[in-house]
Amino acid sequence: MNNISTYNESVVYWKQYQKFFPEEMQINENHLPVEEWLTWNNVHIHLDRMPVEHAKLKIVFIHGAGGNGRLLAPYARMLQKYGYEVVSPDLPPYGLSYMKSKSKSKKTLDYQLWIDILTEIIDREMNRDGKPIILLGSSIGGMLAYHTAVQSKRVKGLIATTFVDTSKSEVRDQLAPNKLISRLGKFFMDKFPLFLDPLPISVNHVSRMQLITNNVEMTKLIIKDTHAAGTKIPLRLLRTFLNMQPVIKPENFDVCPVLLVHPEIDPMTPYRFSKPFFDHIKGKKEIVILEGAGHFPIEQPGLGQMNAAVLSFLKEVENELSDTKWRDIR
Repeated sequence: MNNISTYNESVVYWKQYQKFFPEEMQINENHLPVEEWLTWNNVHIHLDRMPVEHAKLKIVFIHGAGGNGRLLAPYARMLQKYGYEVVSPDLPPYGLSYMKSKSKSKKTLDYQLWIDILTEIIDREMNRDGKPIILLGSSIGGMLAYHTAVQSKRVKGLIATTFVDTSKSEVRDQLAPNKLISRLGKFFMDKFPLFLDPLPISVNHVSRMQLITNNVEMTKLIIKDTHAAGTKIPLRLLRTFLNMQPVIKPENFDVCPVLLVHPEIDPMTPYRFSKPFFDHIKGKKEIVILEGAGHFPIEQPGLGQMNAAVLSFLKEVENELSDTKWRDIR
């Protein structure tokens, strides 16, 4: 893999996903994302950007364990149409992102590195134009957005489709194909990290990826996508993901307002697993249940409800920031 690869010209598998979205959200040759590369600490990070020159807010869109930035492009397109700039990174080894040294990636590619990458992206985007940052996390990207917001402390809003708190054994059991893999697999990973950490494994073998959507055809496409669920990850990344503890517990979280847009029919991460974490979040928060929508929300009316809820939340954050700025000027 090298940075000559592009979604717009050479890696075009993502085009097969477009038919599952409403026409107004589909990505085509007339409005492709702008592709960029960010190099940081031996990591080459691919970014999809949906630019809006005078946007009042910028969204950093975080994919989950079976995705990449381009898979989320239809949602980003909707946000762009309403005047919000969106940056969607590929978190290595997903998508087009990669680490320059393969041997080093086996030793250093872990969940904390993902948080560090996202924190670095936030800092660079703030330095670029000063636009306030909102984090939007899909699937496990929701919890990743939470961890990133805690570490960065520079974000003005947090949106998630789920909150998967893997510090809880019942959540780990839900994510894994069965309890044997969840508990015995974790035991061996924790016991023998020196030997097991470098081993590559497909995320399809350690998760219920067959539940990522409620559409059989789209699910098969994602599972076979070598830049999405078909990607192999080092066991170190899985081990550190499963062992991540929130640095700040939800009852002490007051970094920014939170919106949870949780799919109603989500067999992969049912709402009951997100509810305890969300209920404990301190400060301003809101939840919208997406009627009829699966883990990867493409169904109506849930998809429309998600779009409306996200846009309403962004407008509210925008207004609050404007009011704060006006009070400071006075």
